[in-house]
Amino acid sequence: MRVTGDVDPGAEQRSRAELADQIRQKIVSEKLVVGAKLPSYRDLAREFRAAPNTVGEAMRLLAAEGRVKIKPNARAEVSDPSTQATTADQQLQEARIGLTEVRDQLRAVRRDVDALESRVTDLIAGLPAE
Repeated sequence: MRVTGDVDPGAEQRSRAELADQIRQKIVSEKLVVGAKLPSYRDLAREFRAAPNTVGEAMRLLAAEGRVKIKPNARAEVSDPSTQATTADQQLQEARIGLTEVRDQLRAVRRDVDALESRVTDLIAGLPAE
């Protein structure tokens, strides 16, 4: 394994679940509020003596619980797991609306195709026989 930067090369290998527990404890013990930024993955790796990839896996576990929000190219934020169901319900409703709009658009396209097929049939019928 190649280690670069200032991550401790002797970092103990921890399971992602164990590390997720430790990060969860950090959120609780430091009373981090919703929206608070967590340290970078590299800083968490140093603090918990873990590999950065393991930190990433642990953060994904916490995100699945709704405890953190992971954003590309930004530090993870503390989130409220009780809002996860509401957010999922909102996303589901938005998806339904989007699918309904797509269905309606497809129906309109189908009507246009049917009209074109009818027009082509009429044009072919009006051509002189060969």
